[in-house]
Amino acid sequence: MLLKLRRQLLPLLEGIILAVLVVTFGITTVGISGDSMAPVLQSGERVIVPKYETWLHRLGLGNFRRGDIVYFRPPAGATGASERLPLLGLSYRRFFIKRIIAIAGDRVRIDQGTVYLNDQALAESYLGDNWRGSSSMLDLTIPKGYVFVLGDNRGPLGSVDSRNFGPIASATIAGRAAAVFWPPLKRNSQGHWYWNWRILRRTETLLTINP
Repeated sequence: MLLKLRRQLLPLLEGIILAVLVVTFGITTVGISGDSMAPVLQSGERVIVPKYETWLHRLGLGNFRRGDIVYFRPPAGATGASERLPLLGLSYRRFFIKRIIAIAGDRVRIDQGTVYLNDQALAESYLGDNWRGSSSMLDLTIPKGYVFVLGDNRGPLGSVDSRNFGPIASATIAGRAAAVFWPPLKRNSQGHWYWNWRILRRTETLLTINP
């Protein structure tokens, strides 16, 4: 009886272990909740995250770069960082997803919605004027081991990010959003369906600096 039960449970256990290994060291997915990364990412979409990149970075092979869209646990006490589970009454820290604007050693400031990186204004063509906002922030130098992140929705109440809680430790970054895969089809304002699957290419998300 025990031998039969073991034979039945062994494949299930192997499958669970394999799934955990894939999610931890291979590829996982993350759901987008809220509009802080609009217009690039919309609430309800899911993105593919290559976890192996994160582990390689932690081993000293490469780093996350400016323009990367990353998800991470925000500092304790950040607005919206904690959420309470219904019925159970337990709270947990949520993951945030934002765009890296500046890395260690960079100087960053914001003047009426325009971001200046090392004294050069960023074009940020992926935003569009409707999402740029008009916030301002004094000059800040990013310390070693930290990055400065912003949501793409810079309007009032659009995003809680490094403007609110400061730079985040690079070690808290759990992964980079590489592609949107869900939902595969979406309908535009004219009622036409379009293919929604898209790669978030680093060449497209790298920041362009105005001359």
